[in-house]
Amino acid sequence: MKTKRRNDVLLVIYLLFLFLANLSPRVPQSPLDNGDKIAHFSMFLLLGLIGYARWPYLLPLPFLEFLQRFIPGRTFSLLDLSANLIGFVVGVLLGWWYESSHRGTPLLD
Repeated sequence: MKTKRRNDVLLVIYLLFLFLANLSPRVPQSPLDNGDKIAHFSMFLLLGLIGYARWPYLLPLPFLEFLQRFIPGRTFSLLDLSANLIGFVVGVLLGWWYESSHRGTPLLD
């Protein structure tokens, strides 16, 4: 039970980070071409890994990209949305794979 509670706390903390990172008016710059796509993929991959057991509740989160239309200095990008969705799905699949290949041991045990 302690592990489940710890994982829930970690998920809530990461969700706060995700909201701040995606809905902040400041747009971080990347030194790499398309580095923002790598950042979007990575952020949502980690969300999928942390929250794979609760994926139905987290599924709307990759669509945070739509809210950027209403934030000064931010814009909607279909490629960013795609990176969010792909990262999330890969993270959830990796979490499921880990748990099934390790006899039901949760990823963050």
